[in-house]
Amino acid sequence: MPDQMHVPSPVTISTVGPREPMVLAHRLPRPIAYVMAGGGAHGSVQWGLLQALGETDIAPDVLIGTSAGSLTCSILGEDPLSALSRLAYVWSQLDIEILVGDSWMAMLSAATKKSQSLAENTAEEATLKSILVARDFSELKIPTAAVATDLATGKATAFDSGPLIPALLASSAIPGMLPPVTINGRRYIDGLASANLPARLAVERGAKSIVVLDTGSREPAPISKSATKVVSRVNNILNASQRRAQLAYASSHVPVLVLPTPQDLGAALDFRGTMSAASAAYEDARQFLFDATKLPGRSTLSPGLYARGDRLRSDPDLGQFLVPIETSGERS
Repeated sequence: MPDQMHVPSPVTISTVGPREPMVLAHRLPRPIAYVMAGGGAHGSVQWGLLQALGETDIAPDVLIGTSAGSLTCSILGEDPLSALSRLAYVWSQLDIEILVGDSWMAMLSAATKKSQSLAENTAEEATLKSILVARDFSELKIPTAAVATDLATGKATAFDSGPLIPALLASSAIPGMLPPVTINGRRYIDGLASANLPARLAVERGAKSIVVLDTGSREPAPISKSATKVVSRVNNILNASQRRAQLAYASSHVPVLVLPTPQDLGAALDFRGTMSAASAAYEDARQFLFDATKLPGRSTLSPGLYARGDRLRSDPDLGQFLVPIETSGERS
């Protein structure tokens, strides 16, 4: 627990009266896609990012997300007006027991049997049904897609029509932990295995601008002989490589605005830090978006990767596309 409460400070305004939204939408060719990555408990970061985006004039035309990101997309797509408030209630209550049920002994028992997963997805299904009123993609106000991985081919599949809940279960079916989900005779697992940050899919589906809502990161654990830590490190390496490829492809075709996210988060299934992660994301993204309004010129942005440049300048895959958004040190 922190020693004291931290609440994001109000923005500074130089004039008395209502503050105007940060103006950015005219620089982004339409349709604008919000692309939301998976990340388990780190999904709360997207709540903070959406709060910051709510202080701009940007509005998404389409939404595409993976795993935790697909849930955030669905909540936003169902009712954009109430989404931020609803996400506050989601992330103040969500924890691992709600997702997999409260019987950890059953999970441990399953690990010793010939089971396809440590837990069933019945608790997750009930949770999704309690959060969302919509049961079909057609009921969402903003066109939305949930990305899962075809277990037979390993290819990313974007579900954007038909029953909503099975698609969300498939998109978040963490291999080994939750069972694959069968849709139209095919089995699907978590989209993290194919497109955890589905930026390329957004371009292929017609997006002309992309706003990336990632889920933050954590420092990799020291190299160890422990099987679980080796698997974790391999997953981190594969996810980072996949992320670079997705962003490189997308930014070579359209402008990609990558909102900054916290880099010191806990484990992906540790829900104790969700509020502080959201708060940090909100503050950083709000400053970033203000700085983005200071980009030179007035015309629409050209293809490129619009992001903080500190970690990307030397990246061989992404550095060539980088248009750095430098910190101004001010607030709008």
